[in-house]
Amino acid sequence: MKIFVGSLALVIALSGNLLAYDNSPDRHPLIPEVIWAEASGGGTWATEMQITDMTGGSVIRALFFYAGGVRGVYGVWASPGKWCSVKYSNILSTLQSLDPSFAYFGRVGTIWLSTQDFDHKIQAQARTVNGNYGKTFPGLAWVASNFANVGRSMMIMDLANNATYRTAVGFYNSCSDYMTVEFKLIGPNNNLIGSAFTKTFAYQEFKSFNPFAEAGVGSGSYDNVWLLINPTSGGIGGLGLLGFGSTANNYTNDTAAHIAVQFQ
Repeated sequence: MKIFVGSLALVIALSGNLLAYDNSPDRHPLIPEVIWAEASGGGTWATEMQITDMTGGSVIRALFFYAGGVRGVYGVWASPGKWCSVKYSNILSTLQSLDPSFAYFGRVGTIWLSTQDFDHKIQAQARTVNGNYGKTFPGLAWVASNFANVGRSMMIMDLANNATYRTAVGFYNSCSDYMTVEFKLIGPNNNLIGSAFTKTFAYQEFKSFNPFAEAGVGSGSYDNVWLLINPTSGGIGGLGLLGFGSTANNYTNDTAAHIAVQFQ
């Protein structure tokens, strides 16, 4: 097992996956959100993860991109054979045990799984749970349809901000340089909710935030809203911005995942 910190020690030739479908077995699937932290309504959020080796002999590595940096662990799992699986009840706790010098608790971010080469492919799925409630994210392949970039906008649908539900979104910049992105919350009559806002994502940066608060309407009551994700500059050296949304019940902490889809 090998730990690396701060910068990418894994170089990916994205051209090796140009013919993959959105959910094809992949050398390096991404889980948009993993978390291990206290829940505001009580309890603890923790992300389960299952990995299945689709080709046999895969050796799994993991990069965890969080607000403020990246941690990486080689040798998370060595598969005994084709179609064999491993399941972690708390993937960040597992990484903590392999990388004890870093505090994984209290973090949220994106996990980038990888095998040793393009001949070894895996599937992955994660479920974030707190007591009786949970949300599921699939592993997303390195294909353009899963990423926003300049000239390729995306949207996250069915967002709400009211007495019952709260919303969060998160984004990971897969590119080798910055990305500047304009966000707009759009209401049911194609009306702008609050104000458009812009964020800049540094090289390989992860950010999460409440889009209603960023738009200046965090104290309002809104339903049937979607978020436009429109990169305006940067985006070189990668597929672009990977995004997700999440809504949670303010009273029960019951939560739902929202996968970003293409706008254009």
